[in-house]
Amino acid sequence: MRLPTLTLAHQLALLLSAFVVLAVLAVGGLSVWNLQRGFSDYLQARDEEHLTRFLGLVERRAAQDPSMQWLRGDREALRALVDEFAGRPPQGARPAPGDRPLPRDGRPPPPGPEREGPPPERPGPPRVAPPPPLAPNGSAGNFAQRLLIRDAQGRRLVGREPPAGARVSVRAIKVDGVSVGSLELTPEAQMEGVDASFLQRQYRGLALAAAITIAAALVAAVVIGGRWSRPLRALQAVTRRIAQGDFSAPQALPGAVHTGAVEIALLVADVNAMALSLAALESARRAWIAEISHELRTPLAVLRGELESIEDGARQPTPSVIGSLREEVMQLTRLVDDLHLLSVADMGQMPCHMAPGDANAALQRMAGRFETRAQQMGLVVDIVPCAQPIATQWDYGRIEQLLGNLLENSLRYTHAPGRIRIRWQASATALTLTVEDSAPGVAAVHLPKLFEPLYRVDAARGRTGQQGSGLGLSIVQAIVRAHRGSVKASASELGGLAVTLVLPLQPQRLERRKER
Repeated sequence: MRLPTLTLAHQLALLLSAFVVLAVLAVGGLSVWNLQRGFSDYLQARDEEHLTRFLGLVERRAAQDPSMQWLRGDREALRALVDEFAGRPPQGARPAPGDRPLPRDGRPPPPGPEREGPPPERPGPPRVAPPPPLAPNGSAGNFAQRLLIRDAQGRRLVGREPPAGARVSVRAIKVDGVSVGSLELTPEAQMEGVDASFLQRQYRGLALAAAITIAAALVAAVVIGGRWSRPLRALQAVTRRIAQGDFSAPQALPGAVHTGAVEIALLVADVNAMALSLAALESARRAWIAEISHELRTPLAVLRGELESIEDGARQPTPSVIGSLREEVMQLTRLVDDLHLLSVADMGQMPCHMAPGDANAALQRMAGRFETRAQQMGLVVDIVPCAQPIATQWDYGRIEQLLGNLLENSLRYTHAPGRIRIRWQASATALTLTVEDSAPGVAAVHLPKLFEPLYRVDAARGRTGQQGSGLGLSIVQAIVRAHRGSVKASASELGGLAVTLVLPLQPQRLERRKER
């Protein structure tokens, strides 16, 4: 059977209600069971106490007539005993006012002169205090009807025989230490009178408490379910708007954050962060499309103009014209290659072929290739190597590409006469490489964005107004990440820009440790 689809609030309300109902039923059932058992124990203890006290009364009477024949078949005598035990005057034999009270043994007083006042105390042991009164209704749980007195031979004198199999409390009736009979009390088969009323009142109280608890739980479940589901409904609406491209929707969530549980508040905060990230990615995507379109349009426009001029006969396809066209094609090729490399790096699939080598010698060789070109541009290149070889496991092709991009960037933007300094030093696990140049510098606001693709600083920083594609430093960052390193840009003490890289000497070891 397929269950109906319910909202989260309804499910929470039903869950809480079911839990409370089960808990109330369990506690209520245990309370009823404990009440019944405890009350039965109480009644049994009360019967035992009454039986013991009633035994004392019977033994006092038996002391006058150990045969107890005055009880045989005489229920009125038994009733008189019970009335005396209960502290009531005998029923049907209530003495008239002014009559002399009968002695406690029931025998008529000896003949003699009439005396005023109570009879004198007989010598002997002190009188036992009278037993406590029975229940107000006089029945003591049908105490008299459950009594049975037997003689010394076990023959019934008075009272009812107990039902077969009933658990009977038995007391021996003794006179001067000799058993002259027995007293039996049958437990109540069913509570009656005050006992039953008391138990019924307890049951009604428990039922009322259970009903109030369940009703309060239902109200609390509805309130709590609504409180928990409210921010989730708001979150659902916001995620639907985000899916439709509206990244401003999370602004409606802060009010709902404080109405739910901590987990819901954290979920709302995560959705806000996700929406902000999606908005940033969407903005970057649009900027990428605009920048790439611009980068592609310029060389394409040059190619189109040159080809139309040749087609119209305005220009001849001379070797210099063909060379110019080839240069534009090469620029387009480099741009497309750089974009492809960045896209591959973003997917974490940049191809790197790690090989052992001496980083100290390799960096000196790579940097030395730019010295002649720098001198022609009026710049001095300072190379500060280490004194010892540095054993590394790098992709030296990518490292050469990395250093070439950094030096091309310095050559492009450093004013002559100027200075470019390349220095590196190694620790036990990593090599720190710094490429810095002299003025002009880069404003601090641009430093965190230099590694973003297609990001360019003000064109005035260029030596000749010529700028690159804006992908060089992004490729540097991608190569550094492929080698499990880090890179940052800062102001150089030479007056220009300083780019500092930290590259692990054995990046593959770090990768293996991470995989473990």
